[in-house]
Amino acid sequence: MKEVFYIKDSVENKISYYHLLFFLMVLPFDRFYSSIILVSFLVHTLIFTNKNSLLRVKKDTLILQSVFIVSLVSVIYSPSASAGLNSISNQLALLLFPLLLTTTSLDLTKYRSQLLQGLTLSCTITVLYLYFDAFHVLLYYHKPLKDIFSWTFVNHNFSLPINMHATYLSMLLVLCIIFSLHQLFYPQTKIKRIYFISCSLILLAGLIQLSSKSAFITLLLIVIVGFPWFLVSKIKRHQYLFISLLASVLLINFILSFQIFRVRYIETLKNDLSENNEVVEKYGRADRWNAAWDLIKQSPVIGTGTGSEIPLLRDIYFERKMYGSYLLSLNAHNQYLSFTINSGIVGLAIYLATMVWGYWQSIKKKDLMLLGFLTLIIVVSFSEDLLDVNKGIFIYAFFFPFLIRSGGRPDT
Repeated sequence: MKEVFYIKDSVENKISYYHLLFFLMVLPFDRFYSSIILVSFLVHTLIFTNKNSLLRVKKDTLILQSVFIVSLVSVIYSPSASAGLNSISNQLALLLFPLLLTTTSLDLTKYRSQLLQGLTLSCTITVLYLYFDAFHVLLYYHKPLKDIFSWTFVNHNFSLPINMHATYLSMLLVLCIIFSLHQLFYPQTKIKRIYFISCSLILLAGLIQLSSKSAFITLLLIVIVGFPWFLVSKIKRHQYLFISLLASVLLINFILSFQIFRVRYIETLKNDLSENNEVVEKYGRADRWNAAWDLIKQSPVIGTGTGSEIPLLRDIYFERKMYGSYLLSLNAHNQYLSFTINSGIVGLAIYLATMVWGYWQSIKKKDLMLLGFLTLIIVVSFSEDLLDVNKGIFIYAFFFPFLIRSGGRPDT
């Protein structure tokens, strides 16, 4: 791990590197730390900005900032200027990271592997800490260890000690698992192979415990489709596909052998996707999606303006007696619907076009990490308002430009 914490480069680049490294390492924790490091990195970059660094800004920088630009334009016709500006201020990272990672003189391609190793190390230690905390609670209250597989220690309850949303922590774990498995396809020392395998197993255990359906589905898609497409020769693809499918089936059967995970992965999915109009306390995502769709109909082309989603949805929740959603001020829990509410079909089209452009870049460069990241964003966007939450914003804002700028496969 020496190469992660010690690099040979100019003072300017060393400072940039450690900013990015520590930003990644604190991502699993409170957003305060991420925000402080972002501000510090911004100041550092401004100090060393010159004509040459500004010349690195190209049209793809605007593509990476397109989500923010759309939101900024949509503030103009928002029913609440304060709500719109508050939303924009929360999304500033979407503007800053593409600029910062473009103008920095740090060779991101050279240091991609070290930076992702730092994230992997941090996430692995975080998962170990969460399990330590869970078992400590079980032992303190003299509960059987098998209770680790109970609602008390699954999903949000598992990540509660670090106050991190289960889905966003799961996203980080998926990226780290993809990275760790990716490294095993290239020559490594025996110690490093053991390290990456160990990290993968620990992170997978944490992912199962967090029980994020969208993150788990993404991991299966990348392992079954992405790895053979980018990393396995045509001759061995059928063999890899058979083994990966068999392993996936066995893993799923193992997970579903526990009642808690059957309930979490199957029953809660049914509840989310079904309408519960007769039970006020049990409104699922489908009900909020219906409410969001009716709101979209009011202004389908340009939307109702940035920051309008929750206030306008709350009015509909109240009218439909969805008091739980009303009191909790829940959003649509779907990024596609959220974009369409705030910025209309125009905003949604730009978001989707950005994703398509990113996929094209990943295929062009045969970049598995970029493919995995974009697939993660696409899948999670079906169940979360990803860009309404600070951690979701940081994940999108950093990894998209970082993976684009750092090019193909990381150095090993």
